[in-house]
Order: sequence, then structure tokens, then C-alpha cells
Amino acid sequence: MMSGKILLARGFAEGEPASSLFLAEGLSAALARHVPKSCQIAEFRPKMLLPSWFRGAWGMRLARYLFYPLQFPQSRTSVVHILDHGYAHVLYSPKVKNAVVTVTDLIPVLWWKGRFPGLPKKNIPLTVLYSLRALKRAKHIITISASTKSDLVELIGCDPQKISVIYPGIDPIFRQYENGQKLNARRRLFGVEKRKIVLITGSQFYKNHETALKTIRLLLTRGHVDICLAKTGIPHPGWLELVKKHGLEDQVINLGFISRDQMPDLYNAVDLLMFPSFYEGFGWPPLEAMACGTPAVTSNAASLAEVMETLETTCDPFDVKGFANKILHLLSDDDHRSAVILQGLARSAKFTWDDAALQVLNLYHHLGDQ
Repeated sequence: MMSGKILLARGFAEGEPASSLFLAEGLSAALARHVPKSCQIAEFRPKMLLPSWFRGAWGMRLARYLFYPLQFPQSRTSVVHILDHGYAHVLYSPKVKNAVVTVTDLIPVLWWKGRFPGLPKKNIPLTVLYSLRALKRAKHIITISASTKSDLVELIGCDPQKISVIYPGIDPIFRQYENGQKLNARRRLFGVEKRKIVLITGSQFYKNHETALKTIRLLLTRGHVDICLAKTGIPHPGWLELVKKHGLEDQVINLGFISRDQMPDLYNAVDLLMFPSFYEGFGWPPLEAMACGTPAVTSNAASLAEVMETLETTCDPFDVKGFANKILHLLSDDDHRSAVILQGLARSAKFTWDDAALQVLNLYHHLGDQ
């Protein structure tokens, strides 16, 4: 049985990515439920020392690369677990020992390498590479998908024997509502909307939203006028231009900001989630939607092939006809829809924070024995 102290190291609360926040909170809570009494868990969270007017891009870089290592506590623990790989550069400090680092994705590196179709290469991400190359100093690395592990080995040169894939969990707030609850959620969010509602989420460039618009346009040209597209997030000018370009102003509902607490209502209120991303480090939304009893049609790119596994609701990220056919089948065939919903509920149930925490604790124990 493991004993000693475990330090969970987080980044600055200011500017923390949503994925890092969900991962840290979900794992921390589950570890607290399962850690043996002989262990003590502590959390390190740095203090933001910069004034609010100096917290732009350059200010946050200064905080991350200078103040974070300076504030990091002297290692007096059995294991230090850095929960955000963006802070892996702290491993250059001799005071950090026996460290585990969780890596979620390598988006800046992949963009620099030209791995995103149709997008020009970005400049070399020097500060990102500075952090990622420090991963070779870690005792062990956790990735949240086999896809991210493969990227680490290929692009950063990490030892695959030092990388474990541990899938994160799905928050239990995501659950299937009874029919009456679903109807109430739909009325609150969409009023008297009678069309079938296809949901897309996020605003990042890799979400591939133009494929979603092309899919809806194709369905309209086929005569399926009873379908509309709902999108979360503040509608930025680029998105509005795309909607206008495809002539879909009357078919798109811009929902604006939707809080995480509202997402179970939204998933239960819509008819289907479309998720055509050409990259994801993991892919929470499809699993969250399926946990709510809502079918998800996704791309088969990167980690999404793992997340969806054997579900036959995936397409190449740019296969507009494939997406249109799968969406129409789910919206028009009740027996097929029911079968896919059951498959989705079973698949999403396999991702729990308790399972993730037990795997992480086992890794801590293994490292402590070395």
C-alpha cells in the first residue's frame, strides 16, 4: 500500500483552459475518495502576482515561465503530479523530483507541423516546445488518449514505455432526463421550436464547423427543411460570415454562452450532437451527450475514434454526405435511433472518474516502489 504525500500541482486560475479545469477538479475529487489513509493529498495553486492590467498574453507568459517555477514548493513528497502539461517546464528545476505529468493535447505543435487540413502552418511555438521537451525529465507521463500518446512519441520523442493512457471520467451531472424533463428543458432553451435541432459546440478552429454548415445545407437541398443547427458560444464575425456564405441565417440558432451547469439541459433538449472536429485530445462533448441519451455523430479523427470505439456514427471529418446520411438516419428511423441511444449510454458509462483515480493511484504506487 502506498504511503506518503502526493502533491497535485495546478496552474494559474487566471486563464486556465476549461479542459484543464474539468480534468483537475474531476480527478482531485475522485482521488480524495480513494486515496489510502496512509497517504496525504495536497494541492499547489500559484498566486497571480501581476496586476489585472498586465495579464494579457505577455503577462501570462511571464507568470507561467518565471513566477510559477519560483513559487513551486520544494519537493518533499512521494509523487508530484503536474496536472497541466503547459507547466511541465517546472521540471527543469532541481527541486521537482519524482514527477508525473498529464498531457491533454499537442495542438500548437500539430498546427506548426501542418497537421490541420486546409490551414497554413503556424510559427514554431517556442515556449510550448520548451515545456514539452521538459517531459523527458518526468518520471512518468499520463495522456488522456492513445492519440495524444502517439503524438508525444512521434513529435516530442518521449519514451512510450514511460507513458500511460488513462481516460478521464464524465461528470455525473450528465444524465438522461425523463421525457417530461426533456420537454421542459427544450421549452426553456428553444421556446416553441418544432424543427429537429442539431447541436454543435465550441468555437475553436479545429471544431470544423464549416462541415456542419455544409451538412445542413445539403440536407436542405434534399428537401429536409425541418432541421436547424444550434451553436453554443458567442457568435464571432468569422462564424457569422460562414453562416451567411452558406445562406443558413434562418437555419442557425446562436445560443451564446452556455454554462457547464446548463449543458445537461441542452444535451437533453436537442435531437442530436454533431461533432466534426479534425482534432481532439480526448473529446468530452460526444460522451456527455450520449450520457444524456442524445445520439452523437462525430468525426473519426484523432482521439474521437477511441472515444466512439465501435459506434457506427463516425465519418471522415470532411465527409459532408456521410454526415448528412448518418444524421438523417438518426432523425428519421426511430428504431435505429433507440439502438444508437442505448449504445451511447453503455459507451459513456465506461468513463468514470473513480476508474481514472484508481488507475492513477496504482501508477503512484508503482512509481513509489521504483
